[in-house]
Amino acid sequence: MTHSSQYTNTLQALILQRIEQKNLSYAQIFQSMSYQKMVKTQTKAIKRLEHVLLSTELGLTKTSYDFKYSSAEFIHALCEVLDIDKSEYLAHVQQLERYAHKVLSVTMPIVYADVIFSDDFYPSFMSMMAVSKFTRIGLDDKVRLLDRCQQRQVIDQLIRAHYTTMTGNIPFDGIINGYRVSFNNDDGQQEYLYILADFA
Repeated sequence: MTHSSQYTNTLQALILQRIEQKNLSYAQIFQSMSYQKMVKTQTKAIKRLEHVLLSTELGLTKTSYDFKYSSAEFIHALCEVLDIDKSEYLAHVQQLERYAHKVLSVTMPIVYADVIFSDDFYPSFMSMMAVSKFTRIGLDDKVRLLDRCQQRQVIDQLIRAHYTTMTGNIPFDGIINGYRVSFNNDDGQQEYLYILADFA
């Protein structure tokens, strides 16, 4: 369990406990949060509250704003309605906000095969679009949050699997020479890595 999830579970449990203790309906909660009573507004607010209560980060890793509250403001307003003192939740929310900032700002590495084509290949927009379907390697969104060493391990496994699946070639008589990887460092600068297709 991560440090952020420990905070989340504590605050989630406290919020759910207070809702049950006060025997509040969602409609009563939203009214106390000064939402309009329009059906459309209430429906959106219900979906937002459900997302917050089910999310492991209380919805903070999803940028949302409903013309009333930002993600963090929504939690603050909810806690106020439930009479949860700031001393009980502020540290939790601040911890989650720091984690959410990291999640929202980190970028995904880009991985694609470097291909050498035969002399018979004449690149065109359509042919290059077709080629890109075979050269680009998709990464699971969770890879963004791994450290660089863990990302390398995942990427190494994926390119080996890709090379094996493609048997070293792609359509249009292309031979995979290696793999290009682009990372974004913490300072926003791009870092490039070239991995030769030498998996013997």
